[in-house]
Amino acid sequence: MGTSAICSLEQVSKHYRVKKGFFSQATTRIKALNKVNLEIRRQEILGLVGESGCGKSTLARLVLGLERPSGGKILFEQTDLSSLSGKGLKDFRKRAQMVFQDPFSSLNPKKTIFQIISQPLRIHKICPRERLEQEVRRLLTLAGLSTPGLERRYPHEFSGGQRQRIGIARALATRPELVVMDEPTSALDVSIQAQIINLILDLQETERLTCLFISHDLPIVQFVSHRVAVMYKGTIVETMPKGAFGLTKETASNNEIHHPYTSFLMKSIPVPSTNGVGDCHAFESSQTEEHAPGISSPESGCVFWGRCPYGMKICQEKEPVSVEVGKDHFISCHLFKAKEKERQQT
Repeated sequence: MGTSAICSLEQVSKHYRVKKGFFSQATTRIKALNKVNLEIRRQEILGLVGESGCGKSTLARLVLGLERPSGGKILFEQTDLSSLSGKGLKDFRKRAQMVFQDPFSSLNPKKTIFQIISQPLRIHKICPRERLEQEVRRLLTLAGLSTPGLERRYPHEFSGGQRQRIGIARALATRPELVVMDEPTSALDVSIQAQIINLILDLQETERLTCLFISHDLPIVQFVSHRVAVMYKGTIVETMPKGAFGLTKETASNNEIHHPYTSFLMKSIPVPSTNGVGDCHAFESSQTEEHAPGISSPESGCVFWGRCPYGMKICQEKEPVSVEVGKDHFISCHLFKAKEKERQQT
């Protein structure tokens, strides 16, 4: 696995203006992303987790160049995506592709599988017209669909798992270097999820792909990813190697090595016990619901302070900086900054 970053986000922010009411002309600003710093390293799977509405899909759209950031830079192999247009942007589209959450709505129901997969091949002139059928069959076989004649059928003739395989084959058509997968297994049955996950792992190794894997399913993220990033209200609060993202009862309750929000996520996962009964622990917040921050991020301080059981005065006044608590393990929390100072003094 490579260690150099293929895509880097430097202080990336994304703000949206929305109306305060249906008939109102007044608008308010929502911070979808706030000063995000993140590296996606070559030939790795980076897992991105966080609750709904925290900005994961917004980050995916920015990485793919579908939207432009309100602030900061997104570098793809040292090229600023905001500077691309015309041919440069078209070339980038060839190198970065996406696998969508809903495999049915992402496929055009009026086109055959051959038309769907061959379209990027024709647009980017990857292979001559006389070899299109051969290349489409190769891509379908690569995605685990080797039955002859499948390419002449329509999306509604396939199951959900088969449609997701078709979506993966289409994403691989341009031979991309980066593939963004936004909840690729959430719309599938559990047994089919396992097949798709194994397919993703095999393709990542054989095709040497770099993947940004977005999911709510923490066990799947732990199984698939090489590193994991945790997002809360548009802010990356923790990044860690796979080994540090343990979902056992012991690590889930150990706030010494995780951001409080990461511990909150881990405690929400039922843990199998010896008597066969699942166990999970409720997160104890130091704030009542009415004092917790709303959907939009606070103007100052830590985004998690309203729900954090370890909240301090500085948490409301100053944004925390990222602190390295272990090898390749970074946490943005004043609690760990204070402990780091104590360790250095002793």
